[in-house]
Amino acid sequence: MIKVKINKVLSIAFLFLIVFFSACREEELFDRSGVSTGNITTLSFSGNPMDLLKVTTRASDIKDENEKKINQLYIFFFGSDGEYLKGGYLTGYRDAPDDGGYYAPGQGVSLLKIDNQAFANKELASKATVYAVANVDPVIFGRDRNGDGRPDGITNLSDLKNLVYAPESVSLGLPSGGMPMVGSKVIDLTQTETSTDDERRIDLTALMARIDVNIQLDSEVEENNLPALTLVEWTAKNLSTKVPFSTPAVNTETGVDWEDIWTKSITTSMQRTIFNKNGQIAFTFYMYENMQNAEWKVDEGEKWADPSLAGEEGLYPDSIKDYQKQRYKPYLANKNAAAVELHGFYTTYNGATYEVRYTLYLGANHTDNFQVKRNHQYKNNITIKGLTSQNIETGEYTLDARVNIEEDENEFYIAMLRERNHDAHFCVTPMDVYLFADKSTKNPTMEVILGEVPDNSETPTDGTVPDWIRMEKIKASDMEKGTVTESDFTAYDKNTNPRGTHLATQKAWFAGNGKRAFFTSKLVTETLSETGKKVMIDNSRDRVYFYIDENLSATDDRSAIVTLIYKENGIEIRRRTIEIAQVHLLAVDVYNRDRYGNKTSVRQTIYMEQIEEYLDHYDPLDEYNTGTIYDGLAWGLSGEEIFRLRESWISYYEEPFDNYYSGLAYTSFVINQAGQTRMDLNGIPASAFQYCHNKNKRNTEGLVPAEYDGREEKSNSSKWFLPGIRQMEDALSDYYLTYKEFQDSYYWSSSAAKKRGFLGVLEQNFDRARATRIKDDGSGDYVESNEDESNWYPNGGNALRTQELRIRAFRTDLNPPEY
Repeated sequence: MIKVKINKVLSIAFLFLIVFFSACREEELFDRSGVSTGNITTLSFSGNPMDLLKVTTRASDIKDENEKKINQLYIFFFGSDGEYLKGGYLTGYRDAPDDGGYYAPGQGVSLLKIDNQAFANKELASKATVYAVANVDPVIFGRDRNGDGRPDGITNLSDLKNLVYAPESVSLGLPSGGMPMVGSKVIDLTQTETSTDDERRIDLTALMARIDVNIQLDSEVEENNLPALTLVEWTAKNLSTKVPFSTPAVNTETGVDWEDIWTKSITTSMQRTIFNKNGQIAFTFYMYENMQNAEWKVDEGEKWADPSLAGEEGLYPDSIKDYQKQRYKPYLANKNAAAVELHGFYTTYNGATYEVRYTLYLGANHTDNFQVKRNHQYKNNITIKGLTSQNIETGEYTLDARVNIEEDENEFYIAMLRERNHDAHFCVTPMDVYLFADKSTKNPTMEVILGEVPDNSETPTDGTVPDWIRMEKIKASDMEKGTVTESDFTAYDKNTNPRGTHLATQKAWFAGNGKRAFFTSKLVTETLSETGKKVMIDNSRDRVYFYIDENLSATDDRSAIVTLIYKENGIEIRRRTIEIAQVHLLAVDVYNRDRYGNKTSVRQTIYMEQIEEYLDHYDPLDEYNTGTIYDGLAWGLSGEEIFRLRESWISYYEEPFDNYYSGLAYTSFVINQAGQTRMDLNGIPASAFQYCHNKNKRNTEGLVPAEYDGREEKSNSSKWFLPGIRQMEDALSDYYLTYKEFQDSYYWSSSAAKKRGFLGVLEQNFDRARATRIKDDGSGDYVESNEDESNWYPNGGNALRTQELRIRAFRTDLNPPEY
């Protein structure tokens, strides 16, 4: 894992879009009297459209006319020997050298006609290089002191190629003379042109890049139009003050052979405020090319990838998504990398304001590219989701890129990822508390109290402390060591201490440390009933775990208020509240079927979770490398004997594995036979079955009570399960308009697939299971998953059991467990 020493950093998700601007304008200014009829060759000069590099899909902007405009051209002619091409081919142009080689036409001219027979050496002219420069200060070429009509600073083609343009001043806008551009082409100037001939068009490319920044807020948690962002100022950093005429070679960094002072920074004030999903902050600036490579820092004790593996699993943690890789970009930036720093104030949904500085590193992607190329436009679309993940040794805050938090303006910082989107099954949510004040002089503390607490009081108002949520504190010293040391805590280890109560990760500041090993059935109602209503934070980076019970309602969400009282030397300085919300279960009407599989009027109701948590992380210390983030899971352990069983077992079905109408008993059976009954709260599911089964609350042994006689199930207390195929189909039909993913993604059922065996008899397919989604034809029908090969994944839902597909866990009823 990459380590970095950056103090107090937040991260904001952003994307890059590279599009293009061009220059083209033609005007004719030519005296035809000095050229014989038929000997004219026309040279045209225009801006070359920029190379198409897209990081996101979005239409290109209409370009500013000033970016296209050619104000002044400087045209050089060199023979195939690299020396000035001599001859009277420029006869007829005022102030052109009699012996050729150079011409600067009038303002706005971008078309030049020459005499293609008037060369001193036609062989040299047959492979001539025409080199054009636009909109630069001509002082760069030197004066014409010898009076030959050509600038003394350019004696041959090599001089021009090696020229470095260093304008007198560099600003954020286009130079007053227009966009500086260069272009060259080898042309046979002795050939007469044709009407379709474009061989004599010289394309010019801009020496500058255009940088567009667009910022908007899109938080899922909103209150009174908050969160909000006020931008105070922004700084363009490491702007190059000069640029070579020649495009640098691959992997060549800008500034290698220059003196140290070749970059500058410019700060611009901007007082602008935007609110959640309302408004945007946008600005544009121009800069000269700055090409930098990623700096591969080797961190002692860590295994690093070869630089050639940038963006692959060798550099980034397992299970990381592409958009999450950008949070690592600052680790790879060297001191000369171009960047934009935003300085402003971020206000959370509950009114807490933090001063932030966000550094956006520029380049062609959001992961490891720091090359700001000439003639390119970089669109940086920054979407702020809110204060999210945290992974800090010295106090680093993250959203999904990097933002510095100014400690002096904040007494404390609360790191918590999902106040408002807890699902209806039990949830465990960590909250890290950072206290910034000096401990020796101010002794900062914070009381965390469940319920609404009136001003000037530390006692919750009656009736505001719900019975479905409780807390537990893990000391910062334990978080630093990866231990659990409270007197009533014992460390859980499935090998050495299977009766332990808490998880010790043995790693410093690691996600999940100190969490309960299992969510037991009486954890909230008995174990933490009294002790879990109030905790005292007396050290920065103390952690609080919120344990949230099942919401056994199919209609009502619920929420709880948590009051935070911050004190210094025992005196209250500030208080704020957090609202923790939990959604309800989704009712799914499952219809009984006749012998042909058609729905009947008889139905039962089961219940489905709303949020697929595995798609995102919910621990502020999560580094994306815990394996808890994934796009889906395999159906089960394909090839294991468990999935080849044919012996009878107690179920709701006449035949084993044909569990179309309910997955409850089959889920429990598979979990038991596969040895997946015990999974602690830091564990990673081995299968879709285990993911669903782990939503069940446990007994003190960490198990869901069940009794088996061999393979025969006698009893089972399980409530959560992987649905049968008919249950999944009915759920998709009920909710596909609510959840777009039901139309885009396949979802596992617990039903095994079938195949035609001996004499065409249907039997279980040991390699495949049944999944489905809603068809994309607008019918609302689900995709078939039967034994026909035409219904195999990805066109149908008959999928290999090793295929990683999405999952929704289901609950059989609204009754609490009785163990």
